[in-house]
Amino acid sequence: MRRTSADPLQRLSAKLGGALHPERRTTLLTVDPSKVEEACLGVASLPGLYHLSTITGVDLGDQIGILYHFWEGRRFVTVKTAVPKTAPRIRSVAGALPAATLYEAEIQDLFGVAFDGNPYAGKRLLLPDDYPAEAPPPMRKEADPEKIRRMMKLE
Repeated sequence: MRRTSADPLQRLSAKLGGALHPERRTTLLTVDPSKVEEACLGVASLPGLYHLSTITGVDLGDQIGILYHFWEGRRFVTVKTAVPKTAPRIRSVAGALPAATLYEAEIQDLFGVAFDGNPYAGKRLLLPDDYPAEAPPPMRKEADPEKIRRMMKLE
């Protein structure tokens, strides 16, 4: 679908200094981590796109990608950002979009990203309380499941 300057998503991208990337079934709006809350609120205010369906994390090597997926019927918009693995921290959007609360907590457990302002900050949601602090989060590429099992005395 060709976007014009009259398109609200195009205007939002320009306002945030982001980049739009139309894909096969979704449009990616890539923004700086400092603009994520504004981007998500902007997308959620578009007609029909109020539904934050999930947030996903992905290990990109030296960064952790965070993707906020909005959905309405056959229309998908994803707000995409990344934080460095050396400082995996971003402001939570859960205050503005309560549906984000548990999704952010999952990414915190599985990828080690701290979401400042999330009610689950510093708490475990999916991992056991005795998960070794010295072990990398389990979904990071450097995580070795066998080593983590030994650290937890499961073998």
